[in-house]
Amino acid sequence: MEGDNGSHVANAGLGDALQPDAAAAIAELRQRGWQVEILSGDHPVVVAAVGRQLGVAPESCHGGVSPEGKLAYVEQAAARGPVVMVGDGVNGAAALAAATTGVAVHGGAEASLAAADVYMTEAGVRGVVRLIAGARRTVLVIRRNLVVSLVYNAAGVALAMAGLLNPLVAAILMPASSLTVISLSYRSRTFGA
Repeated sequence: MEGDNGSHVANAGLGDALQPDAAAAIAELRQRGWQVEILSGDHPVVVAAVGRQLGVAPESCHGGVSPEGKLAYVEQAAARGPVVMVGDGVNGAAALAAATTGVAVHGGAEASLAAADVYMTEAGVRGVVRLIAGARRTVLVIRRNLVVSLVYNAAGVALAMAGLLNPLVAAILMPASSLTVISLSYRSRTFGA
């Protein structure tokens, strides 16, 4: 804005501030082996600048991407392996639905909330890291429980085939197997304390 004498009086700028935890969260995701990409409808120059601030390589920053482009990109990536898509807008809703896991962030548009598998109830990106870590721990608990259950049942079958396990005792031990797995699951809190 210029004043009466042609001097510069004011500047105005519009933009969204990055979440304070974004750079640390992205660094932790990469450390855990995740490939982080930015897909945005914003101008490529803006997306590249954001990528630099977050430590994302320029070749992983894609600006000027249409909703159809986001969907196509996610579908191609999902053909190679699991994809977690994080978004908050209407333009990313189809891509959220196509991802292995779609995550709508706090304050997102209604369309993104409807399309996503998970909704983050708190602001920031750190919740995505906790979500992925919790999901990984959950899978480990499920695998451990399957192994415990298989070993327990295989031992029972072997003892029964050898004639060392009475059918009445086996009937009593069967619910004990289920209780053991339930107890192990309850002890292993995978999300939060």
